[in-house]
Amino acid sequence: MPPPPPAPRPQTVYSAVLLNPQDHVLVVRREDAPQGVYDLPGVTPDGDDAGWMSLGSAVKNATGLVVVVGRLIATDWAPADPQAGTPVVRHRVRFCGRVPQDPRIVLGSGLTDHRWVAPEEVAEYCGSAAQRIQHALKVLANGGKVDPRNLSSVTSDAEV
Repeated sequence: MPPPPPAPRPQTVYSAVLLNPQDHVLVVRREDAPQGVYDLPGVTPDGDDAGWMSLGSAVKNATGLVVVVGRLIATDWAPADPQAGTPVVRHRVRFCGRVPQDPRIVLGSGLTDHRWVAPEEVAEYCGSAAQRIQHALKVLANGGKVDPRNLSSVTSDAEV
């Protein structure tokens, strides 16, 4: 019997929280997402990319908005699925600021829709990403800190 294939390399996804004046968060729908499921705009950098530093340009490409990438507000991870061949996915969510009322959103390649979602509506629109997004919004609202070395966002008061 041949040995099992090697596990895929872990991936890191960097996501941006953008808020409007009503504290609604910007979420986007990708072409390959299940119908009606939204997530934060972000990037999964290649090995040559600069990691989270490429998040600003990824947000600009996805939405047309120019942002300043700010502090880490949530970390999360999804375990590997050997059956499907998917790797461990680490999520790093950063605050990228507030935008003016009704900014012009120009969706980039691979995106089909966007919406501004109130924190209490995140679970309705964001599927499995909802818990990560809600946690990030809670940390942002409370001024908490996240330990970037931690692979889960269970606590929001860890030292950075």
